[in-house]
Amino acid sequence: MGTTAPGPQDGPKRLLSIDGGGLLGLIPAEALVEIEKQLDAITGHPAPLCERFDLIGGTSTGAILAAGLSLGLKAADLRDFYLKFGKEIFTKSFFLTRLWHMYPSGPLEQHLKDVFGENTTLGSPKLKTCIMIVTKNATQGSTWFFTNNKDSKFFSSNADLPLWQVVRASTAAPTFFPPQPMAIPDANKNPQNFEFVDGGVSTYNNPSLQVFLEATDLNYGYKWLTGPDKLLLMSLGTGFNTVKIAAGAAAEFNVLNWARYIIKELMGDANLQQNVLMHLIGQKPQGAISPAAAVAAVPGAPSITSLDALSAATGKFLTYQRITVELTRKRLDGFGLTDIDPDKVGEMDAADQIANMQRIGQAVAREQVKMGNLKSFFM
Repeated sequence: MGTTAPGPQDGPKRLLSIDGGGLLGLIPAEALVEIEKQLDAITGHPAPLCERFDLIGGTSTGAILAAGLSLGLKAADLRDFYLKFGKEIFTKSFFLTRLWHMYPSGPLEQHLKDVFGENTTLGSPKLKTCIMIVTKNATQGSTWFFTNNKDSKFFSSNADLPLWQVVRASTAAPTFFPPQPMAIPDANKNPQNFEFVDGGVSTYNNPSLQVFLEATDLNYGYKWLTGPDKLLLMSLGTGFNTVKIAAGAAAEFNVLNWARYIIKELMGDANLQQNVLMHLIGQKPQGAISPAAAVAAVPGAPSITSLDALSAATGKFLTYQRITVELTRKRLDGFGLTDIDPDKVGEMDAADQIANMQRIGQAVAREQVKMGNLKSFFM
């Protein structure tokens, strides 16, 4: 079903978008496990999600999941990546090194090589479906989207890049991990040296809109048709909450405090912006559970109802299903997770909260993954 070339529009196209968020990638990972399980039951045969989706995009931790799925890995195996290696990856660097970054890149790099293959490239036939990975080129100050689409303008320059390296670039969150250097050939095949940081340090920590544009904008090469019956986009979030600073405490913040605050707030604001835009152009599946707080996460943000009313006159370009959760006391209590501290579990590097992140992911999956509402796209 998947292909690394656009191919004809021989039926509805299925897109999958996965947010960044560090260890909170366990939330979309558990959703993926449930999506895979339900689709196996609906279709009557087991299949990896690379055979269910035509384009999978991800940022940061979402890039890890997107790459693994595209290689044909089972969702449960990718979930286990966080359970097995999360604590090791987020073990702090030597004290002096922490002046530059909190965590060494070595453990993450090694596990990415082990899982994806050290010699697997972005253009490898091992990738069974189309993929898009969001990174930030710090050297040039621009967001880069790496794809395995052979019709892409930059495919010839990027095809031989190691997949693990592209994913590592997407996960290089400033203050958390060091930048990822990559040598990328120019039009004359001369290598150009760049440093990349986390794709979440952009407006694409939630890459939903870019995944949609990759699929439909004529300049990207896929040229897939729009319409609620022709295009499905499932967008998986890593949870969100507002970052609050006690009155008077902000005056005592140092540079590192502000750096971490700004990164988290940027991700939150980007997610809000992407959700507003996607709800404007996307139609919610009939009967689907939609976490309204995913759009109205901050005072003054528009409600889903108002967005639907605003876009009713122009019609919808796709079917859009967002799966995420607000990490608040009230929301966790609603799941019966009264013992989980929302402030602690909301930190993307909280290795001591891995088990709780998984429990939240399982609760979100039970509540929001309803593939029966979308079965027409998969039959």
